Amino acid sequence: MIEDFSDLQTFSSIVGSKLRYVIFYVRNCSSTQDLAMKLFEQGYGEGLVVVAEEMSSGRGRLGRSWLATSGGLWFTLVLTPPKPANLQILSLGVGSSVAKTLRELYEIKAVVKWPNDVLVNGRKIAGILIEGRKTLETALFVGVGINVNNEIPDELRERAVSIKEVLKRQVSRTSLLAKILQEIEGTYIKLLNEETDKILEEWRGLTETLGRKVKVVTGKEVVEGVAVDVASDGSLIIEDLAGVKRFIYVGDVIHLT
Repeated sequence: MIEDFSDLQTFSSIVGSKLRYVIFYVRNCSSTQDLAMKLFEQGYGEGLVVVAEEMSSGRGRLGRSWLATSGGLWFTLVLTPPKPANLQILSLGVGSSVAKTLRELYEIKAVVKWPNDVLVNGRKIAGILIEGRKTLETALFVGVGINVNNEIPDELRERAVSIKEVLKRQVSRTSLLAKILQEIEGTYIKLLNEETDKILEEWRGLTETLGRKVKVVTGKEVVEGVAVDVASDGSLIIEDLAGVKRFIYVGDVIHLT
């Protein structure tokens, strides 16, 4: 039995955050990112949360498709920082927010993988996509997709997992959404206060990427080496096979050990 999201409007009023949340729920849409952008252009502002039961054209990083079927938590949060923000830092922070929430609510040992994945036992349970749009102000669209009570297709089971599969039971998506919004707000406040060091330190404490041999596939090359740290701008620092430190800004990380 898939939990109904009809109580989201009421639930949002007790999230207890400084952001004024407006929950916009739809049964189906192409993408919560696209719908949030459209609503923003129509006058909705910071704190808009677009939640969909299903997305027909959900997308992840680098234009990849994201399977978003009924039972998952698929949403986009609109933020309008007063000055341009580092999207990489925010993405890392949002990933940490999701991992922390899964640990605190369900005692699931979730970890973050650079740049935007949340994993459980090496399988993806959540992903983050942040896109920006400059109009009269800077708007950030924070897309979060979490496998909650949805069924994972057989062809993805080696790479993906749901909360339901880990816990052997269904969980409340409204409670999960409320907790994640609180955690993201904490990250957002740190970003506004230019406390990026705190965001990165928290990420370091939740990741399994650092200290491992990795292969990073960028749009131009493949870099192998040891992931030694993240830089102050959120880029991944790889010490390659020649002992040269490389700064990776975009790419897919494959854990080799």
